[in-house]
Amino acid sequence: MDGKQFEEQQATRIEKENGKEINIRAIYSLLRKRIWVILIITSLFTGLGVLYNSKPVTPAYAASSRVIIAASQDLMGTLKVMFREPIVLTKVIDELGLDRSVNELRNQIRADSVDGSLVTVVSVVDFDPRMAADIANKSIEVYKQVAADTLGVSNIRVLTKAEENSYNINVKSNRIVFVAFFIGFIMSIGLILLLDALDDSIKSEREVEELLGLTMLGHVSKMKRKDYAKRSKKQKNIAVRGETIGS
Repeated sequence: MDGKQFEEQQATRIEKENGKEINIRAIYSLLRKRIWVILIITSLFTGLGVLYNSKPVTPAYAASSRVIIAASQDLMGTLKVMFREPIVLTKVIDELGLDRSVNELRNQIRADSVDGSLVTVVSVVDFDPRMAADIANKSIEVYKQVAADTLGVSNIRVLTKAEENSYNINVKSNRIVFVAFFIGFIMSIGLILLLDALDDSIKSEREVEELLGLTMLGHVSKMKRKDYAKRSKKQKNIAVRGETIGS
């Protein structure tokens, strides 16, 4: 590589670095000039997040019980599904005197295996912590009877009974407010950049030089109408005084 090629590469690298620096400065200047857009949109989204987060929420409580089911893997799937079947849930509703439908009770109950083992966790969510524990325990009691009568499975043993839990599971957090703030901030910046990209007017001397291929030697500053009127009046006064002195 000769010295000329090396100088050309250095000049190209410097030009790219200057271009990046100019682009960063231009973006910063654009965002600073339209900071009001960022403030308004971000405040709007944050306010909506605060408003949504301030809605009253009825506390919900969870209770769970563990059972071990001595059955084959092929039969375990059927036994887990039976927890939420009407043949079990209807008896639970009748014995506890619940004022809800089978579908509503089904949505409150979950049955999950622990790491693919024979242990199954029965979880219930309800607005009453005492009722959540009662539904979980009664569901297992009825389930044992139905499983024995229907499938002939009687090797079901309760490991732990559900107990009342006074801690609600739907505690409010400020996560939605932070998410709303972040979305508003990003959307405001995106809107500013989009509006700037759609604006095809000439904004700087550099754009004039790129379009015309000429070097700018100077520029005319923008003058307001009232400033122009004051300057014209001042020049007239100077001219009148000159004529008076000359006469």
